Amino acid sequence: MSMNPNSRPWIVPVLSSVLALHGAGVLAADISVTPPSGGGFVVKNQGGQERLRVQDSGAVYVPGLPSTAGSVNLACYDGSTGQLTACAAGVGTGATGPAGPAGPAGPAGATGAQGPQGVAGPAGPTGPVGPAGPTGATGPAGAPGADGAPGAAGPTGAMGPAGPTGAIGPAGPVGAIGPAGPAGAMGPAGPTGAAGPAGAPGADGAPGATGPAGPTGAPGAQGPQGVAGPPGATGPSGTAALFGTATSNALAGQGEGCTMGAVWLTAGYRAGGTPAAGQTLSISAYSSLFSILGTAYGGDGMTTFALPDLRSAAPNGLTYVICTVGTYPVLD
Repeated sequence: MSMNPNSRPWIVPVLSSVLALHGAGVLAADISVTPPSGGGFVVKNQGGQERLRVQDSGAVYVPGLPSTAGSVNLACYDGSTGQLTACAAGVGTGATGPAGPAGPAGPAGATGAQGPQGVAGPAGPTGPVGPAGPTGATGPAGAPGADGAPGAAGPTGAMGPAGPTGAIGPAGPVGAIGPAGPAGAMGPAGPTGAAGPAGAPGADGAPGATGPAGPTGAPGAQGPQGVAGPPGATGPSGTAALFGTATSNALAGQGEGCTMGAVWLTAGYRAGGTPAAGQTLSISAYSSLFSILGTAYGGDGMTTFALPDLRSAAPNGLTYVICTVGTYPVLD
């Protein structure tokens, strides 16, 4: 039979001794105890408390066993010899039951406060530079980008010397002479003088009126063109562009009085007039200025006219300004 696993360590050897006494074989060195009829074998502690009882019937009692500390060791009873021994492997252990269903997950605990950041360790030494890898194959050329806006034209270079004049071609034939105009009418003859000494010759009569000119003859055929002379030497290259770049950047403004239509250069950020950039203005708003400029620089002449566009003529970085509001010019 199996004993309760809640036992003290000294219980097992005592029970083994008792059961050995109860068994069929008795050794010569054994101590035999014969309890009286109806009695039993009892073991007590110093306080007189009963700790072990073996009845005459063979029943074994351990009264203090329930109050002892728990243990996981099992003891087994051998019915053939009456011995209390360690249980064989697998005895007292039942088959493992199926795993129960997993319980629901508990709520997540609150996130703890973040600990302070540790002190940054010193930077490690820089490792040696590895050898350069082989150059990759050149990729295909990308599509050409859009052409940029053409730059401002540089000033025209000085003209080279003229080449020698080609030979003059032969003169064309002279045109036919037109017919002569009719002769003018002859004036009346003077009276005949008295005979006697010859008088002074009379004054010449007034010349008759010139007849109308005859029609001009057809021009003669043009002679062949002479052979072109060799080209002259190329003149020196022009200097870098000094005009037309970053011009007309000044803002329109009003300064001291100016004469309407007057133009001047300014290097300031704010002009004392209106930048001359070809703007279209309303005739009704600038009737006085329109009477000076007219449509010389654009506009329809009915409702609009334009200012001159001097941006390309201004030195780089400067602004040509025109007076649009000022004193009207007076003729001398």
